Amino acid sequence: MGTSGAVEGRLPPLAGYRALDLTQYEENVCGKMMADLGVEVIRVEPPQGDPTRRRGPFYHDDPSPERSLFFWYYNRGKRAITLNLSSPDGQALFKKLVPKVDWVIESFPAGTLEKLGLGWERLKELNPRLILTSITPFGANGPYKSFLGPDLVLSALGGASFLAGDPQRQPLRISFPQYHLHAGAEACAASMIAHWDRQKHGRGHHVTVAAQLSVIRTLMNATGFPPMQHEVLQREGAWMKLGTIPIPAAIPCKDGYATIMLVGGSLGGSINALVQWMHEEGFSVETIGSRNWKELDFIELLQMGEAGNVFIQRVVNEVEQFFAAHTKAELFEGAVQRRILLAPINNVQDIAQDVQLAARDYWREVEHEAEGTKLRYPGPWVKMTATPLVDNPKRAPRIGEDNVAIYQEELGLSTEQLHSLAQAGVI
Repeated sequence: MGTSGAVEGRLPPLAGYRALDLTQYEENVCGKMMADLGVEVIRVEPPQGDPTRRRGPFYHDDPSPERSLFFWYYNRGKRAITLNLSSPDGQALFKKLVPKVDWVIESFPAGTLEKLGLGWERLKELNPRLILTSITPFGANGPYKSFLGPDLVLSALGGASFLAGDPQRQPLRISFPQYHLHAGAEACAASMIAHWDRQKHGRGHHVTVAAQLSVIRTLMNATGFPPMQHEVLQREGAWMKLGTIPIPAAIPCKDGYATIMLVGGSLGGSINALVQWMHEEGFSVETIGSRNWKELDFIELLQMGEAGNVFIQRVVNEVEQFFAAHTKAELFEGAVQRRILLAPINNVQDIAQDVQLAARDYWREVEHEAEGTKLRYPGPWVKMTATPLVDNPKRAPRIGEDNVAIYQEELGLSTEQLHSLAQAGVI
């Protein structure tokens, strides 16, 4: 179990452990991370397949539940059975599975498993060492516990929206839904902490993860501003602020954007190097080259009032002309050679072609037999020498692909019983 991804005989860190995965949509990432760690993760889906399978985009634009690219990525390396948990027979089968696993992961609305007679109190009777990991928008208690939490709501209530966008305009949200992904990743980490305690003390746990708290963790230093600076950090859009002086965070170039730290003092040597580069290529350095940036104190610029703002704006204008004449790759290569604090702002295509990821052997080819091809996937998210992550994960499972293996070979059901359960809509 869980050993198909072994590298040179070295097993993944959690080879031999098992989990039942009842999550939907972005929370699937919790089980994916467990599968990467070597856990045998068994997806438990309704007989018609999990709703996640209907999330696009789709391979070759075919909206089939077996061709969701979203499902393929977040469920690669897993197995799959079908089971109707709302039926008494389905609940009875689930109870037979629980003693055979180490984790149950779920992302139903709070209280759903309890209504099905499968809550924590019942499950721990069946398996005292079980870890039940529940992922909900706002946690298992409190006035918001039954609220729905789509990404937009979590972004707002978690404070992320307030910090996103231009200061003169309405708050925004990051375009791609991501906060349930944060919750799923936090759920995997919390499950590992509970596993450590189980290994030490032999007891199971009910781990509850609130996605709202996962959002708050992404705010980083913003949460420290009220108690330490006595102010609320404001959104700054495409600009950073040093006091009242705006500094651009992104500058256009030939094929996109790049970011650079236009600051003085201890980091000023980077800008002095940029000035030299611009001068070598014949660009204007009238303003940016008028100061030694190692000695430039932004307190001085602040004390200059509007004249300090004018100085920085002229510097920005000169840098923009230089950037506009170069591609992201040219800027990055030159910056590395000259030790300039500059980086290209990569899009997805740039990431796919990134030389650093290629050097780390990050990408993996995953066989899709039904499609007659191999598809390129992101690879292991961490490297460990003694216990490497699963290196060659299997493609995502088809609906009910492992019903026979789990129900017949493990639980001992006959072919006739399986047929009868399928006819009744149980599996």
